[in-house]
Amino acid sequence: MKRLSLSIVLFFMIMLPAHLLAQDAPLKVVTTTTLIADVARNVGGDLVDVTALVPVNSDVHAFQAAPQDAVLIGEAQLVLVNGANLEETLLNLVVNAASVDLTVVSNGVPVLAFADPAGPAALATDSHEPVGRLGVDAECGSEDEQAEADQTQEGSDAQPHGACDPHVWLNPENVAIWADNIAAAFSAADASHAETYAANAAAYNAQLAALDQEIVTIFAAVPADQRILVTNHDFLGYLAAHYDFQIVGTVIPSLSTLAEPSPQDVADLINAIHTTGVKAVFAEVSNPNALAKVIAQDAGDVAVVILFSDSLSGPDEAAPTYLDYMRYNAQAIADALAS
Repeated sequence: MKRLSLSIVLFFMIMLPAHLLAQDAPLKVVTTTTLIADVARNVGGDLVDVTALVPVNSDVHAFQAAPQDAVLIGEAQLVLVNGANLEETLLNLVVNAASVDLTVVSNGVPVLAFADPAGPAALATDSHEPVGRLGVDAECGSEDEQAEADQTQEGSDAQPHGACDPHVWLNPENVAIWADNIAAAFSAADASHAETYAANAAAYNAQLAALDQEIVTIFAAVPADQRILVTNHDFLGYLAAHYDFQIVGTVIPSLSTLAEPSPQDVADLINAIHTTGVKAVFAEVSNPNALAKVIAQDAGDVAVVILFSDSLSGPDEAAPTYLDYMRYNAQAIADALAS
């Protein structure tokens, strides 16, 4: 009798579709940053297993990969990168180790050019116009490549293209493009769940639209003449463009935290702070630059306010998700400038 029962069980197991016998293994996804990882998890849900290379509270510009990172990338079915030279120090490792083509989640984003703020004169300039859409018509060289191009073109009639600002996620509308690109990449790798990925992306984009309006309300407390920013490095360009702020200076006059300011850069920044009446210098959790505190002290009654920049926080801290990250940063900026 037991033998007959076993035969019947085996018969029905053979007749059942394979997907009812075992749950599909999740897609193995590697991202460069925790910000991209969070969006990928929202789009993929339980269908994906997402790992970020750069840990929480870390500076992507200064991240040094370990040998095990190459193994992780090599085993991934999808590798998601920001693009626009954010991962310049990581790119060789990622390209060489990956067994699949990289997915640039920022493709299609209207990118801004890097405009080194030049003191009070920056208030009269409009650096908020995009240079094009990444992967479509935007020419995005690195800052070093652009410096070489500027020297080559000096005195000619050619119009140089500036290095693109890679910090696109400071505008929620750009992260909605991330979500759509990620859904498309997941669907290409796992067509049987394409409808789920598309629905998840649409639901997440609705949250991003609500977040955008929430931030508009938060910033309404900041008078127009107080919407002036000084940052540790040039990472708030997209926030400034989208929410109508002006960046008048940076401690590190670069898109990367690896650059070093000159004494003249520091003097010019202190002068810009005095001239414009800036209330705060916005530093970064991932890059605790002591020079920001020194400049704030030398400039007088200026606060140092810490923001999240290239990374999310740990789960028990203030910015464990992208939505939390943007809310925290917006409220910190508003509190500093509206007081």
